[in-house]
Amino acid sequence: MSISVIFPTKNRAHYVKRAVRTAFKAHRVEEVIVIDGGSMDDTIRIAEREGAKVIVQSDLIYPGKGIAMRDGAYLASCDILVYLDIDIRNVTPEFIEKLAEPIISGQAEFVKGCFERAAGRVTELVAKPLLRMFYPELAKFRQPLSGEIAGLRKLFYKVEFERGWGVDVGLLIDFYKLGARIVERDIGYKDHDMKPLHALTDMAYEVAAAILRRAIRDQKVDPRWAEKYMSGVRAMDLGLESERGFV
Repeated sequence: MSISVIFPTKNRAHYVKRAVRTAFKAHRVEEVIVIDGGSMDDTIRIAEREGAKVIVQSDLIYPGKGIAMRDGAYLASCDILVYLDIDIRNVTPEFIEKLAEPIISGQAEFVKGCFERAAGRVTELVAKPLLRMFYPELAKFRQPLSGEIAGLRKLFYKVEFERGWGVDVGLLIDFYKLGARIVERDIGYKDHDMKPLHALTDMAYEVAAAILRRAIRDQKVDPRWAEKYMSGVRAMDLGLESERGFV
């Protein structure tokens, strides 16, 4: 089985060379795709020079992570898709191989990566409580918002990609509803840039919206309750007193 590695990115020229070269070193990787969200630096030039297939995101909105992920899925050609954040400073080929291995061995059809770090505020205060409420089977996942994932390419055509920050938890729920075999794989320590604090409230809102849209679709919640809950997310205390944030 062949692997496409997909990096959604914007203005990450400093990380592109290492990320693309590392991805090509992983076993079974046949293509590396960089989905660019409108970079103003040298991200595109460096990615092309390193042999990546570079695609400009089809809708240049922010946050547009889900759009980039969807575009990558539709334009990839290999059997397995592996998504990674491009700003992982300690990325190695083993990150990719660990995510893909359960699919290659037939153990899983979708793999959610986790890593050696405590789950963050949006995960603990928003994602996990809502998952326990509406999708308790998924509450066991340590890091449901992790952006390190792998899956069979053909299955990505059967799920919905949220446009922004809700994409990762939305995919987890949708793959579960498809009946796909899902495992969580520890990829080790991950050293990368944290989300800025000002983005956490918006992220919390989009994560909650992604879960609640699916709960309404699956007739697990009254839409009026969901609307009331969403109105309170903006005012949620995410502990913004520190200088750095994480999800």
